[in-house]
Amino acid sequence: MLSPHLFRWLIACALLHSWCGVQAEGAQRIDPVGFLESYCIDCHTTDDPAGERDLESLNLGESDFDTQLLLQEAIDELTLRSMPPEDGDQPSQEERLAAIDALTQRLTQMRQEVTSTNGRTVLRRLTRREYRETVANLLNIDMTMFDPTLEFPADNLSAHFDNVGDTLVMSGHLLERYLDAADQCVTKAMGPSERPAVSEWSFRGKFPQQAELRSAHRRAFNDRFLCLYDHPFNDKTEGGYGHIESFSKGVPVDGTYEVLVRVKAMHRDTPYSDQAVKIDLEEPFRLGIRPGDTRIGDLPHRQPIQPLLAESVVPDDDFEWIRFEVPLDRGFVPRFTFENGMHDVRGSYARIYRMHRDLLPEKIRNTAGIFLQRIALISEGKIPHLRLEEVKIRGPIDRSWPTASQQALFGLEAFGEESWGEAKVRDRIQAFATRAYRRPVTETEVAELMAFYDSRQALGLSSRLAYADTVKAMLCSAAFLYFQTPDAESGQLSEYALAERLAYFLTSSMPDATLRRLADEAKLNDPETLRQQTRRLLAAEESDAFVADFLDNWLDLRSLGSMPPDPREFAFFYAGDLQVDMKRETRMFFRDLIDRDDSLTELLTASHSFLNRDLAKLYGVVDAFPSEQATEFRRFDFEKSSGQGPLGRGGLLGQASILTVSANGIETSPVTRGVWLLENILGTPTPPPPDDVPTIEPDTRGAKTIRDQLLKHRENATCFQCHRKIDPLGFAMEGFDAIGQSRKVYNTKPRRPIDISGELPGGAKFEGVEGLKRQLIERQDFVARTVTERLLMHALGRRIEPSDRAAVDAILMPLKEEGYPMAQLIESIVTSDLFRR
Repeated sequence: MLSPHLFRWLIACALLHSWCGVQAEGAQRIDPVGFLESYCIDCHTTDDPAGERDLESLNLGESDFDTQLLLQEAIDELTLRSMPPEDGDQPSQEERLAAIDALTQRLTQMRQEVTSTNGRTVLRRLTRREYRETVANLLNIDMTMFDPTLEFPADNLSAHFDNVGDTLVMSGHLLERYLDAADQCVTKAMGPSERPAVSEWSFRGKFPQQAELRSAHRRAFNDRFLCLYDHPFNDKTEGGYGHIESFSKGVPVDGTYEVLVRVKAMHRDTPYSDQAVKIDLEEPFRLGIRPGDTRIGDLPHRQPIQPLLAESVVPDDDFEWIRFEVPLDRGFVPRFTFENGMHDVRGSYARIYRMHRDLLPEKIRNTAGIFLQRIALISEGKIPHLRLEEVKIRGPIDRSWPTASQQALFGLEAFGEESWGEAKVRDRIQAFATRAYRRPVTETEVAELMAFYDSRQALGLSSRLAYADTVKAMLCSAAFLYFQTPDAESGQLSEYALAERLAYFLTSSMPDATLRRLADEAKLNDPETLRQQTRRLLAAEESDAFVADFLDNWLDLRSLGSMPPDPREFAFFYAGDLQVDMKRETRMFFRDLIDRDDSLTELLTASHSFLNRDLAKLYGVVDAFPSEQATEFRRFDFEKSSGQGPLGRGGLLGQASILTVSANGIETSPVTRGVWLLENILGTPTPPPPDDVPTIEPDTRGAKTIRDQLLKHRENATCFQCHRKIDPLGFAMEGFDAIGQSRKVYNTKPRRPIDISGELPGGAKFEGVEGLKRQLIERQDFVARTVTERLLMHALGRRIEPSDRAAVDAILMPLKEEGYPMAQLIESIVTSDLFRR
C-alpha cells in the first residue's frame, strides 16, 4: 500500500504532467521532478545542501509555506539563469522554460490550496465601511463629518477586496477601538436631553487671516474682509480655508444651520496671464462651505474629514447675500473655500513680478521678497479672489424632536419617567437587539442584556444612561460584529442570514424593514422573491454604496490618490479636485449600465461617459461644457458629440480613474497597466517576477522609450513568457499620461513619439485603445467571467475557487446570448445556489 506521503507526491507529478499538456502550442512537455533530479539535486542534497537549499527532500505534494518558499527560490534561480552553475550540466532552453512553467503552475496551486476555504464563506466580521454604514442606519446618525472608524486598523485586502473573511482578523487593538466607537456612536445618537434653542451669530469687520496672510491683510484691509485665494487642495494653501477666528468653539449641538454670506468675486478680469495666476477665469467663481473641527484646531489647513457641504456661484464686482443650509456637528464651524480658486497663490507673487512687472502700479514695481511682494499685491494688485464682508449663522433650524437618532436609539416615548418601567425597557432592548443582530434575539440573550442593564443601574446610573450602556454592549458583541453563518448540516443560509447577505451585497448595510419582514414570514428564500428584492434594492438610493464599494474592490479605485500625481506637472489634478470627479465618473457609468440593464460588454465598448467641466478639460472636450454649468455631470458621447471619433474614451479603459490608478503618479508603465488589465478585466493574472529582477524605469533622458527598454527585456526567453501577454495591453494605453490626459509624445528631451500598437500572443495586431477594445470583445466570455467572479467575491466575502467553476458557468450561460445584461447578471447571482450557502 502506498504511504499518504508518496501518494500525494504521485498525484502532484500527475497534475504537473497534465499541466504540461496545456502549455502553449509547441512547448516541450517535461517531468519537473525528473528535471530537478537531473540538474539540481546533485548539489542540493539533504546531507550537504548547497546554499542551505535542500531540494532532495522537496515534496511537490505538500503546500506548506516552507515548501512554497523553496519552490519559489528554485523558479527564480532558473528564471535568472543563476542555476544550474556554469560548471554543471545545462538544460536546453526548451527544457528550462517548460520546467519553469510547470513548477510555477504547481506553486500557484499550492497557494490556492493554502488560501482555499473549500467553497465556504468563513466566519467574518464587518469591514470598516460596513461598520460605518451599519451604525449610521441602526442609529440614524448623520455621518457627514463623523467617522467612528478613523482609529480602526486598515482591513487586510485580498486581490483588492476588503471583505474576504479569512483575511479580516480580530485583535486586541481592534476590540479596544470597537469600545471607543460604540461610545462615540451612542453618545452622538443620544444628543441633548432638551430641545435646543435656536442661536444666532453675526460676524463683520474683524476677520483675521491665517498667519502667512495676516500682516498683508491687516495693512491692506485692517482685517475688514475674509479673502479666499487658493483652491482647498493646494499643497500649502494661503486663503484656502476661510475660518472665523472668533467662532472658536463652533456650534453647540448637531443640526442644520442657516449660513448667510455677503460676498463678491474680485478680479475675474485680471490682466495677469493664466500661467501667472493658474486659474480658469472663464468660469464664474464658486464659494464652498466645508466643515472644520475646532477640537483639532488648525482651521486654515486641511483636516481628515471635510466634505463639501454646499456650493454657490458668486457674482462679480458687487457684494450680494448668498444663503446656505448645511449640517454641522457639535464643535464644528463652517469654513469658506474658493472651490475653483488659484493653484499656488504663494508662488504667484513671484510669477506676477517676473512676468507682469510692467502691469503693476509704479509704487510697488520694485518690491522684492515674498513677504513684501505678498503685501504689495494684496494691497495694490489684481489677484483673483473671493472677498467676504459679513457672515451670519443661525440654528439649529431643523424642528424635529426628539431627533431622528434619539428615536432610533430610545423609541418615541423615551423621555418620560413612565417609559422606563422594567417591561418597557425589556421590550426596548429586545427590539433594538433584533435590529442590531439582524435576526430575532433569544430569550437567553435578552436576559443577559437585562442583567447588564440592571448592573449599570445598580452603580447609580439613570435608566436612560444604563440603557445607553446596554446598547454600547450590543455594538461590541459578536452578534453585531460578525455575520451569520450557514447551517452546519445543510450548508444553507437561514432566512435572516439570507436577508443579511443580500442587504450587505447591494447596500453595504443592514437589512431594511422589508427584508426583515420577508425573513419573519419565511418568504425570502424563494427565487422570484429574491429577484424582486434585488430589483427593489438596485433601484433604491442605498445601492449607490454597492456601486462605490464594488468598484473600489474590483477596480481598486480605493487606491486612487495613494500615489499622488506630481503637483508641478499635474497641477490640474489638484486644482480641479479630480480624484473625486474621476471616481464619480466611473460610478455614474457603472450605475447607468445597471439601470439600463445593458450588456456587460458596454464596460469596454461604450463611446460615452459622464463628465463635468473639469473632466471635459482633461479629456479635451471642454467646449461642449458651458462654464456656467461647470459642476454638473452629464452623459457625453465622445463619438457623436466631439466630431473627432471615439478618441479612445468611453468605457472603462478611457476613464481617468482607471488610467490614474494604473499609473504611479509620475509616469506610466505598460507593464503596470498590462498587469492591471490581465488581473481585473481578463481575470488571467501572471505570476510575480523574481525578486532579483530590477524594475524597469522610464529613461527620462530620452535615450530610449519604455517600449525599447521592454523589447530588450523580452530578449530573455523566461521574461518573454509573461511579457508577451502583458506588454501589448500596456502599449495600447501609453497614449494616456499618469492622470489620463491624451498624449502623442513622451515628456522627455528630445520628445519621442509614442507607439501605441500591439500584437497579442495569438498574432492579432491592433492600434491603441480602440483596437485593444475590439480584441478584448472577442474575449468577452473571459471578461464576463471576471466580472461575475468579482461580483460573487463581493457578495459572498470569500475567494472564488476552481471548484466554483460549474456554478459560475450556470450563472453565465443563460445570459450569454443577450450579451450578459448587467442587472440580470446581478439577479442571477442573488438567485444562484452559491449565494444561498
